[in-house]
Amino acid sequence: MVLVDAVSRYVEGVINKESIKEETFNNNLLEYPQYTRPEIFLNRKVPDVLISR
Repeated sequence: MVLVDAVSRYVEGVINKESIKEETFNNNLLEYPQYTRPEIFLNRKVPDVLISR
């Protein structure tokens, strides 16, 4: 499904140009900060880059 979505975006008329303006990842916008928790999982420390703010 991801592949179909990614490829179909290149076909003219598949997605309305107004819809693309409102997508979450347009202009580096996110709904809210998302972090990985907990910091230790299965007795292993999660990489710092995934838990940094």
